[in-house]
Formats: sequence, structure tokens, C-alpha cells
Amino acid sequence: MLAGLFLGPRSIERPADAGYTFVGTLGSQEPSRVDGGGLVQPFGVPWSVDWQIGAEDRWYFPAREATVRQRRNGAGAVLETAVRIPSGDAVQRVYSVNVAGGDATIIEIRNDSPVAVALLVSIRPYDVYGVPAELDLEIATDRIIADGRTALMFPKPAAESQASTTEDPLSLIGRGQTLDGKDRARGLGAAAAAVFPLPHGASLQFVVPHPAAAYRLGPLPDADAVARGWSAVIEAGGRFSFPDPGITQQALAARARLLAETHGLPARISQLDPGAGRVLEALALSGAVGEIMGSLGALAGTFPTEIPGGADSAAAIISGVGRAARLVDDRAVAQALLEPVAQLTFLVEKQKDPVATNEALLGLCRLLIAAGQRNVALELLPRVTDLSPGADIPGDIEQLVELAEQANPAGSWGGDDEVRAAQFWLGTRRMIIGGDPRHLQLLPQFPPAWRGGEVEVHDAATTHGMVSFAVRWHGERPALLWDLKADEQVEICCPGLDPDWSTTESKGEALLAGTSLGLGQPPSAGDSFA
Repeated sequence: MLAGLFLGPRSIERPADAGYTFVGTLGSQEPSRVDGGGLVQPFGVPWSVDWQIGAEDRWYFPAREATVRQRRNGAGAVLETAVRIPSGDAVQRVYSVNVAGGDATIIEIRNDSPVAVALLVSIRPYDVYGVPAELDLEIATDRIIADGRTALMFPKPAAESQASTTEDPLSLIGRGQTLDGKDRARGLGAAAAAVFPLPHGASLQFVVPHPAAAYRLGPLPDADAVARGWSAVIEAGGRFSFPDPGITQQALAARARLLAETHGLPARISQLDPGAGRVLEALALSGAVGEIMGSLGALAGTFPTEIPGGADSAAAIISGVGRAARLVDDRAVAQALLEPVAQLTFLVEKQKDPVATNEALLGLCRLLIAAGQRNVALELLPRVTDLSPGADIPGDIEQLVELAEQANPAGSWGGDDEVRAAQFWLGTRRMIIGGDPRHLQLLPQFPPAWRGGEVEVHDAATTHGMVSFAVRWHGERPALLWDLKADEQVEICCPGLDPDWSTTESKGEALLAGTSLGLGQPPSAGDSFA
């Protein structure tokens, strides 16, 4: 057995692994992958960083422990992995920061048990998929070097270390032996490991720098500070709270994932890449107006002659572009997009798919309004026979919960699929805000399980303007409070709680029926209330 493969590829160690989660900075082009046991694969390399804990009874390998748990620290890209050890936990937190020359991934490990433990960190010769690698490793006083680049920077010199291609350092540690200090290993399966004492309550911060980052990085923020920064960015695009805290947290995680997916989107939009439209639309509805400008311009000047992903994918592109252009509110940008989007809509209509056609026409209507052609849009709107988005967007709470249950404990799907994150966020938005160019629907749906629960939405971006609203219950009936900042009069309704209520007032409060069926008829004389 080659040294670094002693434990086997990660796919063997954790056969139930739900994939990985990306950790990066906003718009990062260099995200790291973190699997369910806390293995970290930096961007663009074939190796990974692993960790183990030596407690008083034995060594704990998070990749194989039944007690390992993973969650996000806050809503953003700070990932926490904890493993149970005697009388407490060992906790790893992984996050990324901007440094001179690029990004750096921080691996912070804390001992939350009442006794001192040993911490082993290692460079493993495979990625999160378990693909083996041939490496050239060197251990220096303050770092491990892999293939000529700094792979891992230490916070202090290690108590023990070893690099090997013949006997895995993890195997030696597991047998209670001391690492021999050999500092160089080359070849397939080469591994390097270092051991550090970790007293009760103490933490150590290891750094994986970008190849161009400065040799000395200086003080770096801790995980809590980075989590607070992510929360501030996410909340700047609107704050949402639903009676189901699980849906609320999953929606926040989806928005964080989308904010990290802006750098490659323009190319995907120009290539009509399936899923890119959903990501663009979800980003627009997350308040990321500045981040989507480049993606909007990607279609300008083109004239599509085919739709490689099919009618559904093209309709999603049109929907995303239309919604984004309306929210960006730049008439020149919208006008530059009219010809390619109109051509795309024509190609979708030729496929004779009624769902895709409806979505494409509605997206074109929104783009026409953004381009200053509102009258043309309103003439086109009657051809839209269904306001529902594409079939890939969850249409009710059951579908939304089903999609949430497919995510891993960190709130990501499989290989951290940004398209499913977009679908989840769009499905959540569909439940709380809907409508067309003439109407704004608040709570188009209100699940029975939410009855009696409070809803709060602050500064949500819509194609009509920024809206805030809340629901407070008075017995069986809800009071709706709303505040819409719009340049023109808009009809507001709330079909999920009262299909008969509507208003054109931009701000106010109303006592609603409480169901999508409206108020029941009062009993006639002599009838029972039962």
C-alpha cells in the first residue's frame, strides 16, 4: 500500500458522502472544496489537506467517525465540521479570505474538550473524488511544500513530522509510533504529516495560500468575523424570515452560494448554458445588481440561431435576463438585449412547448418594460396564459421541502450544485413574492403548516420596486403590513391569505381572511356553527 493511500481514497472512507461544499470569497475564482469529513481540496491542485485528533483513548479520523457533524457557521461560506472525542468535540472551521496575490483558505481547528489532545494535519495524495496523485512533498519549519508551491502554512513549528511514500504517517501514529522527521517524499501516494499539541480550549490556524500570495500573510480574520461579513452582504440584498426555520436557513445558504458564482456567469450566458438563466435570475432576486451587469451584457450583439439546451433552458435564460434587466434598471443595457432576446423567444416558440413559451414571453415582457417599451409589453402580455415559472422550479412547499432534503448537512447539493441552489431560492421566492408586470403578489402561497407563524420580509427586490412586508396573527386572521417603494402605482394582492383582497396603496395594513379560500359565509338563522 502506498503511504498516502493507507486510509483509502475518500470515496472508500465515506461511501455515504454527499459530495462537497465550496468555500471561497465573494465572486471567488479560487474556491476550495470541503467534503463531509472536513477534507479540504484547494483550487486547481490534485492533493488535499486532512486532519485527525489524538485523544487519551485513541486517534479519531473524522472521515470515518459516526459522530462527525457538519454545518455552516452563519449563512455564508464558513464551514464547520465537528467530531466527538471524549468529554467534548474537536471542531474544524474552513473559510477563505482575500490576501495580497489572491485568496487564502484558512483551516482553523479548536479543542472543545476539557483535556489536551494532539492534532495531526496532513497532505493527502488525492482529491475529494478519491483520484490518486503523484506528488513532490517537502516539510519545512513553518510549512509543507507540494509540487513547488506552499501547500500549508503552520502557525508554529510542529512537534513531529514526516514525509513518506513507503509508510503512511497516519499508520505510524495510529500504532503509537513517533514520526521520523524525514522531510522529503516524491512519487505516487506521497504523503506528509505534522503533529501539534492542542490544549483545552486552544485553536490553531493553518493557511493554504494562493500560489501568488505573499510569503508572509500577517494577521488574518477569524471564522466568526468572516461569518459576520458574509451575513452583512447577504442581508444587504434583503432579509427574509419564515415560520419554518429550516427553509429560512436553506434559503440563506442558497443565496450565499449564488453570490460566489458570479465570475464565470457571463460566458455561460453567452453560450446559452443550461442552468445559467436560473443562476442569473436568482442572483437578481438576491439583490446582486452590481454582480450581474457583466452577465447581462454577454448577450448583447449576438443573434442566436439555435438553442443547444432545448426550449426549457432558453426560456430560463430569457426569464433571467428579463428579470435582471428590470432590476438593474438601465435602459441602454435593456435596449441592447432586445434583439437577441426576441430571437431567442422566437426559437422557443418554434418548439411548441407551452410552459417554456409562457416563461419566455413573460421574460420578454419584462425586458421590454426595462427598455422603455411598456405599451408593447402590455400588448404582448395577454399571450402569457400561465405565470408559473419553469417546471424545474419548486411549485409548492412539498416540492421545496423535497429539494431541501436532497441537500447535505452543510446546505449544498452533491458537488455544491449552484443550479439547484438557484432553483431552491427561486422556489422560495415564488412562495412569498410573485406577479406580473401589472400586479405584485405577496404570499401567492401560504402553506397550512405556516398558519399562526410570522413572516417578515425586508427590502426585497422586485420588478416593481423594493418591498417589505410582515404577517401578524389576530386569532384565526392575519394582519398584513406592507411598504412598497415604487415609481408608479401597482396593484398589490395576497392570494395565499385572501384571494378577494387587493390594493393600490403603496403602504398600509389590512386584516385578511386567513386562507386562499377567503372568508367563509356566515351561518343563516337557525344553522349551527359546527
